[in-house]
Formats: sequence, C-alpha cells, structure tokens
Amino acid sequence: MSKTQLKPKWYAMYRGDTFIDLGTADYLAEKYHKKKQSLSYLSKPAYHRNAPKNSQRLTLYKMEAKS
Repeated sequence: MSKTQLKPKWYAMYRGDTFIDLGTADYLAEKYHKKKQSLSYLSKPAYHRNAPKNSQRLTLYKMEAKS
C-alpha cells in the first residue's frame, strides 16, 4: 500500500499592497523568523477582515492551484 503525499501549501506574503515573498509556511517562517502558527493566523479571513483599509500589516494569502 502506498502512502499519498500531501502537496505543500504555498502562500504569498504582502505588507500592505507590496508583495514581499512567495513560499511554503516552513520556508517563510524560517526566512522571516516567525512561528509557523503566527503565519497561519496571518492567512485567516478574520485577520484580513479586521485589518484597516490602508494598513501596512503583514498578511498572507493562500495560493490555490487551478485544476
């Protein structure tokens, strides 16, 4: 029986409207010295909703593959 491998989830990192980086949660956490759990929270819709309109907050967006 073969095990199926999960594809890593990719995230785009932005500060305000400025693109910062693209990568997996592990890669971004290591490069920017953040916890993986913190980055997960930055990608949640509730975090995005609560950000002021012209905010310079660090945000992550989950990238989805087209089928």
